[in-house]
Amino acid sequence: MEVESAFVSAVNGAPQPASWDSPAALPGKRKRGSAPGDGCVCGPGDSHRRDTTGTHRSSFISIPANRGVYYSECWKPNGSTLYLPVTNSLLVNMEKYDQVSFEEGFFFIGDKSGGFLQKEQGQAIHCWRYSDQEKKLFIALSYFFVNVYMFQEVMNALGGL
Repeated sequence: MEVESAFVSAVNGAPQPASWDSPAALPGKRKRGSAPGDGCVCGPGDSHRRDTTGTHRSSFISIPANRGVYYSECWKPNGSTLYLPVTNSLLVNMEKYDQVSFEEGFFFIGDKSGGFLQKEQGQAIHCWRYSDQEKKLFIALSYFFVNVYMFQEVMNALGGL
């Protein structure tokens, strides 16, 4: 009498599991390495990963100190915000902001001491946070770019988050 089983008899009559290559070993389950590229060692629906390096992206974007890059921590409506020059390269943690928006137009730029210089045309990135006290979003930090190439570089970094 033959019985179909996932076990085969082996040394000393003790049952031994079939080889991994045998379809009877794990019927209906995915074997290791059977899904190319996903690195999963578990069955479908499991969240354990063998290798997650390379899949985690940083939430930091780099904004280099450059002529044509300005910032403001005190945004005001009606275009009256004064943007000061970015003097050191920055790593901005975008994860701490609840929302990001973009604006194009004319903005006031100042010097290092906070004095008004001129009105410039360019693009702004507004980083919004939620105020529990006021129960609304506000612009916590804003970056203004006169240099369109620098703006595109930051936009590409934001697109990768």
